[in-house]
Amino acid sequence: MKSIIRWDPFRTMRAWDPFDEMRTMQRDMDRLFDRLLGTERGGEVGRLGLWLPSIESYTKEGKLFIKAELPGVDPKDLDVTIDDRELVIKGERKAEKDEKEKDYTYREISYGSFERRFLIPEGVKTEDLKAAFANGILEVSVPIPEVPKAKKIEIKTEEPKKIAAETTVKKAA
Repeated sequence: MKSIIRWDPFRTMRAWDPFDEMRTMQRDMDRLFDRLLGTERGGEVGRLGLWLPSIESYTKEGKLFIKAELPGVDPKDLDVTIDDRELVIKGERKAEKDEKEKDYTYREISYGSFERRFLIPEGVKTEDLKAAFANGILEVSVPIPEVPKAKKIEIKTEEPKKIAAETTVKKAA
């Protein structure tokens, strides 16, 4: 039979905690999947050749801003397009040519192609979109069109007509 007191090499006595076991198992499973998928850092998938840049999206002064963190990406390898109401950012971070000659100790930088898609508001004039790339950050600004304000419509009421009542009185006389 298993003891409810956990064996501790430092000889401290503490009660068995099933949630501690579950946390340990969760950490072990996370590490296993990180090693299998190559996602040991920031959710990037380096060894499979796929990665997703980190994104910020916010509104300010009547514009929607989308920022993508793209260190090591050559601006010539970026493509920003608009398709109907979808903004598409595509690109590639290319690996160094002598990559196979290196004996890596750590390899946490991901390389390869990526694509991110964002739904933009209706009525945006595509010619008003702007994109700028500086210091490894791509910033796209999208002017948000003004939404027509609700207009209150006055409801007119009419008094019910008394014609039907007058006709009934005349017939009775």
